[in-house]
Amino acid sequence: MSSIQGSAFSASYDITTKAISAIACLVLIGAAVTAGSLALACLALAVIVLSFAFSPRGYIVSREAVFIKRLIGSVEIPLFSLRDARAAVSDDLRGCIRVFGNGGLFGYYGLYRTSRLGMCRWYVTQRNHGVILVTGSKTVVVSPDDVDGFVNTIRDAAAMVPGRVHPPGERDLLLIRTERRRALIWILVASAIGVLVIGLGAAALLYSPGPPGYTISSDTLTIHDRFYPVTVKAAEINIEGIRILDISSDPYWRPTSRTNGFANSHYRSGWFRVAGGEKVRMYRAEDRRLVLLPPKKQGTAVLIEARQPEAFIRELRAAWQ
Repeated sequence: MSSIQGSAFSASYDITTKAISAIACLVLIGAAVTAGSLALACLALAVIVLSFAFSPRGYIVSREAVFIKRLIGSVEIPLFSLRDARAAVSDDLRGCIRVFGNGGLFGYYGLYRTSRLGMCRWYVTQRNHGVILVTGSKTVVVSPDDVDGFVNTIRDAAAMVPGRVHPPGERDLLLIRTERRRALIWILVASAIGVLVIGLGAAALLYSPGPPGYTISSDTLTIHDRFYPVTVKAAEINIEGIRILDISSDPYWRPTSRTNGFANSHYRSGWFRVAGGEKVRMYRAEDRRLVLLPPKKQGTAVLIEARQPEAFIRELRAAWQ
């Protein structure tokens, strides 16, 4: 229950917001599951959680401010400088452009621009219930379920006189400074997250370590990989069946899908399914010639690229036989 005293107003999602949110969550989760990437799954989860955390959960009108409730923290709009509070009309939203913000995943919030309002801040969950709040420094759009009750409560609380702005007190000035600092912090955080996501995406696309490193002992082969390292036991491998194959000419071992691994145009590692139906571990850079380590009985085959595959096979057999 909120500790802020005042009149509370709910903020429900409209059908469009519900549909966009459901589809976006399904696409994000589906992409992560299909890719089989832990990094992508974490990114998808972060997008969903942060979008929900920033979504308006309701509004509270006190004698001093309007509070926009969010899981991430409330936004305060001091009433001393409120010039106008009215229900939005269709002309207010004409020519709407999203400048920096969310366009439907658990609401519409952030910086927007319209032909009539100019630059404005949105904290909206349903676009047909808009309320325009105009202060001395900004325009805010909110969407309470009870538009008329919300507007009347604000006007009563602010004791508004047309054309007059009430002089700010010490607490009001503190609220303004706090709001500006908070806005700056979140802009910096959002920018940092954006740069991080772009950087991670670029790094994933350009990642090209070449053939994986490995260590051979008398009874194991350890494949050194950043994402999916593995230690293969000699006792589980059909040593006599180790051979070189070309996945471009051997249809059985041609990879057809990634089940849980990393893949870009330069490097692939982890679990893949081949045309023959088997699920294998594969570690491949850009060469089509791979060394096959077939399993004994019902184990898992390993496909690995080596810079000198013939020498790699001789080294394995010398250590394991």
